[in-house]
Amino acid sequence: MSYEIKVQRIESRPVAAVRFRATVAEMPQHMGQAFGAVMAYLSRAGVQPSGPAVSRYDMIGEGEFNVAAGFFVSHAVEGDGHVVAVELPAVELPAGEVACTTHIGPYEGLPQAYEAIEAWMKQRRREAAGLTIWEEYLTGPETQPEQTRTDIYWPLKPR
Repeated sequence: MSYEIKVQRIESRPVAAVRFRATVAEMPQHMGQAFGAVMAYLSRAGVQPSGPAVSRYDMIGEGEFNVAAGFFVSHAVEGDGHVVAVELPAVELPAGEVACTTHIGPYEGLPQAYEAIEAWMKQRRREAAGLTIWEEYLTGPETQPEQTRTDIYWPLKPR
């Protein structure tokens, strides 16, 4: 699959999320549980998601990540201890430019999209702003894997 890489200016947005630590292999199990917990919390709190499901990944080691998975909301939520308020981009990454692309297909193919963004950055002499990335899931779990749409965002250092 070929990827069109774009640069977008992103402002900070609130997310209701569950945080966890996982390897790539552990992600599917944790993600489903996190999304379910956040939706249950939002329902109890009378809050509607204001955007798609989203996962923020902070790399902490080879193949291991701190993850915050949940949904965009219109305002920061109080949370319940398990569900917490986070921001995208991360607080330590101010709003700014991100390289982004859309992956169409199974989640197992996402590494190809990341490789395309890395190649794009190298070719244009752009650097990542830290080890934080995020994915927005534009289709739900009922979607056939080959039709799944995922937007990938990788914050860039200012020029």
